[in-house]
Amino acid sequence: MCEQERGQAVLQLPPVAFKEQFGGKIESCGLVLSDVATSIAAPRDGRTRALDAALHQLSAPFAESYMDLNAATTSQTLYRKRPEERTLKTYKRRRVRRPTVPEVSDEIVFEILVWLPVKTLVQCKSVCKAWHAIISDPVFIRKHLQQSTKKHEQRPTFLIAPHILDKAIDSEAWPPTVCNNVPFYVWQEGKGSACLMHSTDFHGEFGSVYPMSHCDGLVILPTNTKVYVFNPATGGVLKLPDGHKYEGVFQTVGLGFDPHANKYKVVRFFYRSLDFSKMTYHTGMEVFTINGGDSCWRGTAVDPPYPLETQAPMHFKGSLYWHIDDQLLKRPVRGFLRFKLEDETFSFIRSPVSSDGDLLDLVELGDRLCLAQYLSDQIVIWMSPSGDDHGWDRRYIINLSEACYFRTLGMLNDGILIRKGNYLYRYDPTSKDAKEVVRLDHLRYKNPMAGSFDFVLEDLFFFNIIPYTESLVPLI
Repeated sequence: MCEQERGQAVLQLPPVAFKEQFGGKIESCGLVLSDVATSIAAPRDGRTRALDAALHQLSAPFAESYMDLNAATTSQTLYRKRPEERTLKTYKRRRVRRPTVPEVSDEIVFEILVWLPVKTLVQCKSVCKAWHAIISDPVFIRKHLQQSTKKHEQRPTFLIAPHILDKAIDSEAWPPTVCNNVPFYVWQEGKGSACLMHSTDFHGEFGSVYPMSHCDGLVILPTNTKVYVFNPATGGVLKLPDGHKYEGVFQTVGLGFDPHANKYKVVRFFYRSLDFSKMTYHTGMEVFTINGGDSCWRGTAVDPPYPLETQAPMHFKGSLYWHIDDQLLKRPVRGFLRFKLEDETFSFIRSPVSSDGDLLDLVELGDRLCLAQYLSDQIVIWMSPSGDDHGWDRRYIINLSEACYFRTLGMLNDGILIRKGNYLYRYDPTSKDAKEVVRLDHLRYKNPMAGSFDFVLEDLFFFNIIPYTESLVPLI
């Protein structure tokens, strides 16, 4: 079989057979796609030209069957030896044409594009209408998220948001002068620098910021005045409307995914009334559905049965888990309040330990809901297989000096990433050692438009840092 015939045979492969034969090269092909997609000038034939370059990486015979090698018309002038008999003669080369380029199915394009990073896919949307439709399809967005999750498991990525002060106030423990420029940097273990992914300036809309949370590429950042949801990879920003007026200093919000409705929801807990001296309270909870159509908060059918702490809730498999504030209870309970996003109902989840003054922190490790108990000289990590009230197993004991000052961030290459101030450590369960990975204030923070720089400590408030998986999930 000649080269051309082999190329045509590849074109006739079904999508499944194509993926099996060439799947190992799709990712490298994607790099070619990203270069071509940004340089296509004519949308009319951009798709064909981009696929030419991409498919060239998959199969040489396949690529050759796409090449249109039309020889330009040339002329040769021959002269006879004697001047009086010189006659001009022109010869034309035969034009060589290859077979017409067959159409590549959308299924094959889907399988190629799903491997690309979000930044490249945003650029690929402008190549042609067909690519824009594929990349914007909810099925593609969900499949791409699954690929991003696998990449994060193999090499975890963390999102860092340094917050600096416009003006330092010594008497304020949580100063209201935080800079309104919010940058997001991505960092991976082994790198001495973090690269800017997105930055937004809110021009004085808030004074303080609080710890952020993450779900499927979306990041929620609560402030003292507004609540913002970001997709740092796409540059999307959503400013949520004001909710019910609340008593107290903080508003507690969480972000999660409702698998039944296939929607992302922001849930806000607040106090309608609160009196610490009399230990009386009246709780409330509101839900905002992203891309829900109504663009407003709505109250839950039933108010939360317990007072909740200001600590941000933990999202795990379609539910948000809140810490119960025992200080407002006459008879303290040992557990957490679970809010199921699908039917928006509450349930009580028993804790394996009593706090008794010890700090407890919920965290997801290895696709499991975990409870970190911080003692004076060790961190005890309990694991719940399903996130319900079917029991907890004590999984890790991390011996550390001043362990109560540490916090657990997530998994890091078969280890556990823990934090103490600006120091990040990796705990190895095999050797049972915790080694310093990096100092957040010693990282170089790179901005493609302005080079790299450090943060001046006297102006630095704190570093927000969370595990991060990029996605195409839209906000509007």
